[in-house]
Amino acid sequence: MPHITRNTLFAALGVGSVVIELAGVGIGALGNRAFVTITSPPADVRAAFAKQVGTAAWAGAYLEVLSVGMFLAFAIWASVRLGGGLLGSIAAGAAVAYTAVTTTALAIGDTLSYRSGHGIDLQLATTLTVLNEAVFVATWFLAAFFLLAVAPMAISAGRRVIGWSAVAVTVAILVTSAVSLDDLGQMSNMLWLLWIAGTSVALARIPAEEHATVEVALA
Repeated sequence: MPHITRNTLFAALGVGSVVIELAGVGIGALGNRAFVTITSPPADVRAAFAKQVGTAAWAGAYLEVLSVGMFLAFAIWASVRLGGGLLGSIAAGAAVAYTAVTTTALAIGDTLSYRSGHGIDLQLATTLTVLNEAVFVATWFLAAFFLLAVAPMAISAGRRVIGWSAVAVTVAILVTSAVSLDDLGQMSNMLWLLWIAGTSVALARIPAEEHATVEVALA
């Protein structure tokens, strides 16, 4: 029974990381959090940081940081559940790097939020915005590295949907990031989140060949 409970817990962390991240972004928007990119004109950047953020922005930021920790727990569990070994270690390492770089991107964004409405210089605001997006884009490639390690493990373990969908999302990330960072690139990031949620649910289920093992363990 502990085996089943453990899988359910980590699967819930995977789904929860997606839900809480999206909730954090939505709540942050309610608190006047700025959403500007490297392609935003100077006038938009100036207007975005002209007013202070509200409490909701910090509540959203808090949730986003929590979601990163939840993802890391899911990613390491998934790496082990799909077979571990060398590929599992590579996947876990990519997940750790993804977590660290994502946290850095969030910290830069929070720095901008803290300075918002306090007379932040336009040049500084633009530079930090570009840096924030550059670091964020780096997380897309780390996600791709994680998926490339997970894909062959999943296929070998008979989890073909997980494996081939990981390949498809990787291709989408790499292609759209090269074509458009602000539009198609952002859309591919949503595919990554959907993959996390779907894989969490799939890995929570015990395949038929594992049922016998669990039943023997419980006997």
